[in-house]
Amino acid sequence: MTDEPLLEVNDLEKHYPIRKGLLNRQVGAARAVDGISFEIERGETLGLVGESGCGKSTAATSVVRLEDPTGGEVVFNGGGRAGATRNEGGTHPNDVTRFDKTELKAFRRDVQMVFQDPSSSFDPRMSVGSSVAEMLLVHGMTDRHRRRAIVEDLLERVGLSAEDYDRYPHEFSGGQKQRIALARALVLNPELVVADEPVSALDVSIKAEILGLIEDLQAEFGLSLLFISHDMSVISEVCDRVAVMYLGEIVEIGDTEEIFADPQHPYTEALLSSIPEPDPRAKREHIELTGTVPDPVNPPSGCRFHTRCHKVVQPEGLNLEQSVWQALITLRYRVASDEIDVEKIRENAGAEDAVKAEIRTEFDLPQQLSDPEAERTLDRALERLAADDSEGAAEVLNAEFVTPCEETHPEYTDHGDGHVSACIRHREEVRSEAFADD
Repeated sequence: MTDEPLLEVNDLEKHYPIRKGLLNRQVGAARAVDGISFEIERGETLGLVGESGCGKSTAATSVVRLEDPTGGEVVFNGGGRAGATRNEGGTHPNDVTRFDKTELKAFRRDVQMVFQDPSSSFDPRMSVGSSVAEMLLVHGMTDRHRRRAIVEDLLERVGLSAEDYDRYPHEFSGGQKQRIALARALVLNPELVVADEPVSALDVSIKAEILGLIEDLQAEFGLSLLFISHDMSVISEVCDRVAVMYLGEIVEIGDTEEIFADPQHPYTEALLSSIPEPDPRAKREHIELTGTVPDPVNPPSGCRFHTRCHKVVQPEGLNLEQSVWQALITLRYRVASDEIDVEKIRENAGAEDAVKAEIRTEFDLPQQLSDPEAERTLDRALERLAADDSEGAAEVLNAEFVTPCEETHPEYTDHGDGHVSACIRHREEVRSEAFADD
């Protein structure tokens, strides 16, 4: 037995090239996964959580080599049969990203995946038993009777019947199909299972049953799990540790209990605030994330979350209410992206002053900012915007309303016991009085 992690992911990247022109030249790349690192210990469940579009599923398919990563390494069973010593070139002999076809086939015996939609996971022309047994055939088990016996035993272990072997996928409910998917993932006796949103397509009552089954199977088979979800309440039920992902990067990682009790990144706070509270008397702040996840082709500079962050840091010398400052940042990016339809606003409002007032209302900005200098800057920008000079308005806003969050890419801050987060508010030189109690 080795003390090394079962899975070690280092600076994993998956970029999708953007090509244009007659020569099909690459002009950019969508950075779906952009340098993430984490470890999974033997018998541990790590949750990977974030909004849709943040790169969770791409990370999963890159880890298991269903897609070839652009960069980084995925070391599986680092202290296993190949040893833990790196080659002269610095590469690890158990780096999955460098496996040839033979090594990759052996790796697939030890790592299996459960997908989100159980209905699309099976060939409708094959019985479910044949679909599960196919894995054994591919990996060399030619004894048909033995294959059937193994699959029938697994079907019973996941709460179905051995007689279900000869039935077809359309004869089962969604929850039953996901049970069969679990049986298929376990048929090769893997060490690690990657579960990509395995319960998101299921009803609430069925979801609870599948989560309970996953926990029972993990204990019975000694599995490690990479559990991917957008639902923090599900993560709290099944995961030992959680990694929070936003726009291709991990912004916080640590023990589940610690992160739920004391989140250190504003994005984590926002995700936790979305968990329904069953007690109507309980008071908990609901943090609304404005806007959508930015384009991974052109992610924001610095902290990628700052364009939506409710705690985005104000520059030195500025002292506005935090909600007002956040609204100014939102206005600035919307103007720079030319997303404000001034012509439509003018049709409804009429005069220039009315247009400026309407824009303030649309962005929840007061008609008079508390900071005189900030008010003068905003008024100049709104005058240019009302005059159909979006470029001029963007120039004014970009010159004055700049947050330190976009100037520096945050490094991880260690909060102890393996709990780290990437937010510049934890750097002493940028911590403002507004966040002194955080």
